[in-house]
Amino acid sequence: MIPVILDNNIIIDNLAGRRSDGYPQSKQVYELLCNHQNYTPYISSSSLDNIEFVLFNELKKTLNLSSKQTNIIVHAAIKDLLTHVKIAKTPSYINIDYDDIEDSLVIASAKALNAKVITRDAGMVRKYPDIALHTADFIKQHQEKAQNIPFLDLKAAQQELSTELEQGFDRVLNSGWYILGSEVETFEAEYAAYCEAEHCVGVANGLDALHLALLALGVGVGDEVIVPSNTYIATWLAVSHCGATPVPVEPDPRTYNIDPTRIEAAITSRTKVILPVHLYGQPADMDAILAIARKHGLRVLEDGAQAHGARYKGKRLGTHGDVVAWSFYPGKNLGAIGDGGAITTNDVNIAERISTLRNYGSHVKYVNDICGFNSRLDPLQAAALRAKLKVLDRWNTRRVEIAAQYTSEFTNTGLILPFVPEWANPVWHLFVIQHPQRNKLQQQLKQAGINTLIHYPIPPHLQAAYAGLGFGDGAFPIAEAIHQNVLSLPIGPHLDKACVEIAIQALRTTSKNER
Repeated sequence: MIPVILDNNIIIDNLAGRRSDGYPQSKQVYELLCNHQNYTPYISSSSLDNIEFVLFNELKKTLNLSSKQTNIIVHAAIKDLLTHVKIAKTPSYINIDYDDIEDSLVIASAKALNAKVITRDAGMVRKYPDIALHTADFIKQHQEKAQNIPFLDLKAAQQELSTELEQGFDRVLNSGWYILGSEVETFEAEYAAYCEAEHCVGVANGLDALHLALLALGVGVGDEVIVPSNTYIATWLAVSHCGATPVPVEPDPRTYNIDPTRIEAAITSRTKVILPVHLYGQPADMDAILAIARKHGLRVLEDGAQAHGARYKGKRLGTHGDVVAWSFYPGKNLGAIGDGGAITTNDVNIAERISTLRNYGSHVKYVNDICGFNSRLDPLQAAALRAKLKVLDRWNTRRVEIAAQYTSEFTNTGLILPFVPEWANPVWHLFVIQHPQRNKLQQQLKQAGINTLIHYPIPPHLQAAYAGLGFGDGAFPIAEAIHQNVLSLPIGPHLDKACVEIAIQALRTTSKNER
């Protein structure tokens, strides 16, 4: 989403009746911005009074109405305007240009958003050439601009929730409490309820969530933890940080998740925990995994970093195993404005243990019961997460819609598409396809303006960090084949239908050429 700020003259041109006839480019810009999903139009908060004043005087010139009647029309017009544009605040500290206070306020709002100001004021364009853009130039640029489809638009989420985020940040800043406190506690309660869990404990990041959860389950030096061979390396690192050994198990090649039928063969007398990952936002087969764990007296820690809101057999992920570790990295379905993480569980002992571990091993200030860590969810991140949690289901629904469109369009094209078991309701953190000419396909898509990513180019067992385990090429052939062929397509709650269709057309063309 591209933020732009409309200068006062564009707004007045469109609201002041006959005046709009004299400035057709203003009308064209306004209609383009309000109807095109790639843009987010704003007006500066400093403009509202000026717009109301000028609009009132313009209408008085053309309408034979009383001041009261004119005011009613003005207020209705502005109310309607605010259904099409958002308000950009004026930053608290700016350098005022006293020769033109009005323009300097609008420019300050644009700088805060990293936005362009669209205006027909040639003087503003000359004075602020890096920020202000004339209506004619904007229309021309829009028409000529090559389509560029982002893999994930993080700024769009911030822009959609700018008011809610700012309110949350102000709430924290004005509280005078900046470590843990009520904002974190409230988020923990809200996220626990969302996950249908009794307890949530916020920590600094997803890796810490895994690490502290393993420690709370008693994992230590000499123990083994069963992990997927196909996952992000953080899953393995958490095991290593406990002094334990990750024991890889190959995935089901259809779902990419750990294959329960292969787990028992990896269990030894030193196995302590099974650690499935709900990869790409699709639940692993938890009933099968839990049955194996019960049979062998093992604990189960779920890595839910990519699966906020996903359901397994109708029940939301959050408490199927003993504990679930979550990441709130900005690119996740529920992402913070920086790092963040949490665990959810129904086990009060696990929750209390992690709560102690995250805070220097202390429940009472300056009284340290164990050797703990400094891994606390920041209140500012908690505020951001609370705002985003309210829209998470709606955002996930949009991901589901995009995934359905991809699946429908790419069936019988030669691409290997994601497989979804009947018991799974994924949230499509990623939409991952496979193609034998993956690298070439990715490059051609990039040339067409379609941005993709590879999750992940190197499996954990082939990373230099795990060379000491002695695994080489061919040790886990299913994971290796997946990592050689997978490609993640653009997906996210702010990817509009037009962009999806462009991505589909580009992929159909390029994949056909590579067959």
